[in-house]
Amino acid sequence: MTAIAIWCNNEIEENPSLWIVSDSRVSKGNSLLIEDAAKVFTLPIICKAPGSSGFFTDIYYQHSFGFCFAGSTLMGQNSFLALQPLLGNLSSVENYIPSIEDVGNYILNYLKKTFDDYKISGGASAVFEAAIFGYCHVAKKLQIIHISPVFEPSGCFLTMTTKSCTKRSDFIYLGDNKTEMKKKISNALNSETVPGRPVTRAPRYVIDDAIEDEQMSSIGGDIQLGIADTHGFMTYKICKPYKKGEPASYFSYLGRELTDDLAYIGKAMVVGNAMV
Repeated sequence: MTAIAIWCNNEIEENPSLWIVSDSRVSKGNSLLIEDAAKVFTLPIICKAPGSSGFFTDIYYQHSFGFCFAGSTLMGQNSFLALQPLLGNLSSVENYIPSIEDVGNYILNYLKKTFDDYKISGGASAVFEAAIFGYCHVAKKLQIIHISPVFEPSGCFLTMTTKSCTKRSDFIYLGDNKTEMKKKISNALNSETVPGRPVTRAPRYVIDDAIEDEQMSSIGGDIQLGIADTHGFMTYKICKPYKKGEPASYFSYLGRELTDDLAYIGKAMVVGNAMV
């Protein structure tokens, strides 16, 4: 009930990045539950050192990675909500900077515990996979940590793999229809640019097409887009025309138009990057 692709985008040569696109549908069997589900999140990493008071008040490192999941929505969303305050409150008297693998191993350890508990009552519906991705200031490169289930005679367990991303063809896929979707994404990334569809953004269009394909009923809603680079991770709004071919347009997030009641908080405007 999910389609997520993370891939290397080098269209800005001096600032390569990892892009992610996800659908927003959650279903249970053949039943549609929700069309605007968030599956992509910003995971802050904040490290503090002792200040003049002796308390850990001085921020010496602040960064963010992307976090996403496919499979059990309860496992994915609850795990992120639990991990966010933990990873946003790190401290070290040595000004230690955690690598993305440090973060990945911590998340794996946490997920193993909560997954082992939930799979007893949830059974097959507890199965999920997750990824943490972005620029690692320790390894000095873009990396993806993929946490995925492994099925063995003794049960289902979570494992972790690390992928470094340097080439346009480097990507991972999480979600349904794996064989078909991975083949489509790989073919798209190794093809040529066509008008309106730059090859550097090819996985976005593959998932766009899957959302529109009624035969892939577990993939739907709208796309959620995000970009991770040396500065951290940020989600993007989508700029859509009210009518194709005409200039009038609006900002959308998870398929919802950001009308005035969603675009302002008092006199403050909800801003951030957006993409056509």
